[in-house]
This record gives sequence, C-alpha cells and structure tokens, in this order.
Amino acid sequence: MAPAGAALCLGLMELLLLRQVIRLLATQDSGFCSTRSTVLAYTGGTFDAKGAGYWACRKAGKSCPPPTRVSWSPNTDGIHIQSSTGITISNSAIRTGDDCISIGPGTKNLWIERITCGPGHGISIGSLGDYLVEEGVENVTVTVSVFTRTQNGLRIKTWARPSNGFVRNIRFQNIRMRSVFNPIIIDQNYCPDYRCPHQSSGVKISGVTYKNIKGTSAKEVAVSLGCSPSKPCTGIKLQDINLTYFNKSATAYCKNAQGSSNGIVVPGSCLS
Repeated sequence: MAPAGAALCLGLMELLLLRQVIRLLATQDSGFCSTRSTVLAYTGGTFDAKGAGYWACRKAGKSCPPPTRVSWSPNTDGIHIQSSTGITISNSAIRTGDDCISIGPGTKNLWIERITCGPGHGISIGSLGDYLVEEGVENVTVTVSVFTRTQNGLRIKTWARPSNGFVRNIRFQNIRMRSVFNPIIIDQNYCPDYRCPHQSSGVKISGVTYKNIKGTSAKEVAVSLGCSPSKPCTGIKLQDINLTYFNKSATAYCKNAQGSSNGIVVPGSCLS
C-alpha cells in the first residue's frame, strides 16, 4: 500500500535552483513546500519546463515562444528520485524528452500510481552501475498507469561494468501500453553513446513482477529481458500479459533471465 497521506515529495534540485520558475508557477491552485532547502513537496498545479534553449533565448532578451517538440528535448527527466525512502508519486501527466520518471540508486519504498506518460522514455529504474560501490533500488511499485507512444514503457537499465548495486522487489502492475516501442525491457548492457564499458554488469536484478500489462507495441519485440551474464536476473514473474504488434502477436527476447509465468502471457514467455 502507498504510505498514508503521502504527497509528492522529491529532491528536485534542478527545480529548486530555478527560483524564478517556481515563483511563476506557484499560483493559488498549486502548493510548494521545502524542508532544509533540499526537499520539494508539490501538491497540485503544473510544472511546464521549457528547456535550455528557451532560457538561453530569454537571457538574451529576445521574444521566445516556448518549444513544441517536447519529445526531442534530451536530458529532461520529468521526475528523478534518488537516495530517498517512502516517496509517493500519483495522479500526474508527464510529457518530456527523456524518462517520465527515473529512479536512481538508494531509492526504497517508492509508490507510483495513476501516471500518464508520453511522449518520453517511460518509467526507468536506472541507469545503475555507474560506480563499483553503489546503493541499490528496492520495494518499488508502479500501478494503474498509461504509456502512449513512448520510447520505453517499464525499463530497468544498468551499465555493463562491475558494481555491487542491486534491484529487487519490484512490482509493475495494471499498466496500459499504447504504441510503445519497448513496453517491457531490462537492459543490462545500457550504453546511450559510443563510450560503452564492454564488460558485464554487476548489478543484481531479482524479484521483478509484471502483472496485468496490456496494449500495443510499436516493435515486434514487446518483451526484452537482456540480463547480465555474470549475475543473471532471477525471480522474474510474468502474469496476465497481452501485448500485440499491429494486431498480431508480438515476440519476446530473453538472455540470462530466469523466472516463471502464469495466466495468459502474450507474447509467450521466454524465461528459463
């Protein structure tokens, strides 16, 4: 269950630094509070960040219409959580050029529900494994959410290098996908540019459940579970999955992924 009476309380340092933006957005319909200048609680209203290009234009004293190509704006995570415990994010619509919600090291007991995501890169745990010694992520639930034309849906991503990090006790449930390119994906060889480690991820992924996830994939491979050869994923559970690709059955890909499936699972499980 979500923590009783919890609000959206986040360590959004980037937003705290944008004091002018916060003054403009703090209307009668929205509320902000901070604790020790490190935590921001947001209860209603709208964050509408216009990106670096817009602020550079404003700084130059020009007349600057806000950009409309939201999906083309890199490094614009809607919400980032890290080194935090007992956070709830709910009833939010996020349109961005990066992860709608990204979950970093040291996150525990996170509850996410009733999110509409798109455009964007989905909800991502990671990237993890940046460092040899790194806190893990555990006890995360994402439920009752919709992804529309996003690059990813539910993603776990780690760098392919040694690390003592971990991901465990994760639950993705009651999710709808609408033309999502990677509805379900674990990528333990994450490398968004040419500087790839070319090693084996040390981040251990275990106890991840995908339940009641339905909709459409924009790629034939709707379920991609690419886990580490040195620390295979274990305890992966697929239950009541129905993902199609242009009105046809999609396919699944598994590598070093161990677990089980029950109920109707489409595409068919490839777990060992």
